[in-house]
Amino acid sequence: MAQIAVTSFGHSTVRLERDGQSLVIDPGAFAPAAAFDDVSAFLITHDHQDHVDVERLAPALAANPACRAWVCAEVAAQLADAGAAADQIRVVGDDETFEAAGLPVVAVVGEHAEIYHTLPSSVNIAYLIDGRILHPGDAFPAMRADHDVEVLLLPVSGPWMRFADAVDYVAALRPSVIVPIHDGDLIDAGKALTDQMSAIFPGDGMYRRLPVGRPVVL
Repeated sequence: MAQIAVTSFGHSTVRLERDGQSLVIDPGAFAPAAAFDDVSAFLITHDHQDHVDVERLAPALAANPACRAWVCAEVAAQLADAGAAADQIRVVGDDETFEAAGLPVVAVVGEHAEIYHTLPSSVNIAYLIDGRILHPGDAFPAMRADHDVEVLLLPVSGPWMRFADAVDYVAALRPSVIVPIHDGDLIDAGKALTDQMSAIFPGDGMYRRLPVGRPVVL
């Protein structure tokens, strides 16, 4: 299996590159401009602004007519209102399989983890890419037994989760590599504490914080 270059752009924004094509997941409000440049395809997990910046994504699509964005219905409507072309938007169905930027993708559609019971729920789409790299969005969705997660992009902070939830998810999936994401709300000291707490993750998975803006082959 050919290796993939993975670049973290901070928080939950990640770029995957192989064979001259690039796939960007969750280019939200915290993402740098580079997250929108020269992209073959976008995957959006849900409609929160820290995961999708519609006002920058729509022009990025317009600048590259060959680019496609796989999204939930709510984001599709926002992109259409922002002027994105309908043929560049794909609304994802549960357990749908497709190819994006030359990479096979399986979508697992569920709900965003509860922040508080009085707040409305929203759709969350987890993406298993190349049969081995999982971006779960803002949830810890159960995966089928035949979904062997090798690289887990693991949320480690946010108003919807406890760190214990992340530990339990690692225990359930037993990935080979654990990459922390969804920590744009943490200052450096908080990230350092998270890195220290990674020692309690069960299994033999390697915890690896990626340098922001620099590709790493996984």
